[in-house]
Amino acid sequence: MKVLIVKLGALGDVINTLPLAVNIKTCMNAEIHWLVAPLSYPLVKEHNCVDRAILFDKKKPGRSFIKAVKEIRKTKYDIALDVQRLLKSGLFTMLARSERKLGFDKKRCREMSHLFNFERITPAGHLTHMLTQYMEFAEHLGIESEKIAWNIPWTKQTHKLKHEFRIASDYIVLNTGATKSANRWQGRNFARLAEMIDKTLKFTPVLTGGPEDMHTADTIEAEARCKIQNLCGKTTLQELSLIIDNAECVISCDTGPMHLASALGTKLIALFGPSDPFRTGPFRGSIIREKIECSPCNKKRCASPLCMEKIQPEYVFKKLVEKVGKE
Repeated sequence: MKVLIVKLGALGDVINTLPLAVNIKTCMNAEIHWLVAPLSYPLVKEHNCVDRAILFDKKKPGRSFIKAVKEIRKTKYDIALDVQRLLKSGLFTMLARSERKLGFDKKRCREMSHLFNFERITPAGHLTHMLTQYMEFAEHLGIESEKIAWNIPWTKQTHKLKHEFRIASDYIVLNTGATKSANRWQGRNFARLAEMIDKTLKFTPVLTGGPEDMHTADTIEAEARCKIQNLCGKTTLQELSLIIDNAECVISCDTGPMHLASALGTKLIALFGPSDPFRTGPFRGSIIREKIECSPCNKKRCASPLCMEKIQPEYVFKKLVEKVGKE
């Protein structure tokens, strides 16, 4: 049994698809190939349930598309799964040499991808958590177990934390960024939260994020009247996994590392505003959101994101104390 998974989305989308891959591997003993984007490629490539990771880089659409199609068509698959439900993912699935091509039902497809002549999973509610929706593919394939496991790799290499990053044994991760600007929490709030963590809990605040978050992290470090370890833009995905896995708790907005913390089982507080936590929130972890009439709006940008601005660092700290059990 050979299965192709087409999931090119952001890190959080890929993480929420991992339980589907785990179930297909363990219950069907399948050889799994996965078409994935660059950011999540290391995670998929190193995963113990994925036999082959195929890369597609949308920043190089022509050359990368041709190369990806050639790689896909090297193998004759029994099933190809379009878990992305977009036009490009549907095109890749269509071009795969597979006996069955499976996709979402018409209502949940986007960019008219329902027009592809695929076998469709049973229509269901689009407001349930995305991980649950991806697991509907397992149900359609007759998998009865549906055990939720992520099997994130890299988690046992803890020696790197001490030797490469010199991180204190007790630390709390403040993940500062978010791909969508409307989902971000203000830097001054992170700075105030870091002060309370340092003064009251005696944990080291560790800032994480991508290169695009470095300016915000520098501002937080400058404003906070305490010692902070700033690792923004300094970690690979593998290193970030180690840092999150060994943290006492992670505080994050709606972004990929939030889902990583959830998958790793690290204590998590997720700050939500424009996006719907019931669909795209952490599968495990606590959620903080303010009741605003316009939320969730799912906007990527907002001139006045009151839903995020109204989340106060004092309240987040209170919930953090409840999480770590130390005051």
